[in-house]
Amino acid sequence: MALPLDQQQMRKVQLVLQMAKKLQQDIRTLQRCQDEKPPKTFYDFCQIRNRHNEIQGLVFIIRDKMSDISDLLPPKMTSWLMQAKLKAITIFVELSLEFVKNPPLTLTGSLTARDVLENEKKNFTDAKIFFDKMLLEQAVDDKMADQLDRTLGMIEETVGIIDKLLSKSQNHLEEFA
Repeated sequence: MALPLDQQQMRKVQLVLQMAKKLQQDIRTLQRCQDEKPPKTFYDFCQIRNRHNEIQGLVFIIRDKMSDISDLLPPKMTSWLMQAKLKAITIFVELSLEFVKNPPLTLTGSLTARDVLENEKKNFTDAKIFFDKMLLEQAVDDKMADQLDRTLGMIEETVGIIDKLLSKSQNHLEEFA
């Protein structure tokens, strides 16, 4: 038996608000990672990247669920969600920048380092494209624009450091025919 439309909508509103609360908790957890010393091992960095990816996935799900109930949600929920996404990205970029500034040997000298560095470069290049679009498409206030610009600068610095690490990393082993 289907629920009346109002009850379905109210359940959806409750679900979105619960997911928003979880999003806040996840961002606080990521913030605690930033408050500690920067990741020292590639494994630690991967754990932080996984947290960040989970946050971005949650943002996507919340945005999707909000589409048909936005008028039932608190005012400025869409703006809050965009700010939460930006905060998570900024924290992750700051952690990443600190990590690549003083990379472990596994990121510079191992046989798989080139693959890892190329993957990270692609991820940060994609993030840069996202930020460029966000600056052009979104109506952002001055404070958010400043944060976008600062984070974009850190992304560009991170990509530059990764390029330097790539120039020093070992080439792939080639198979002899």
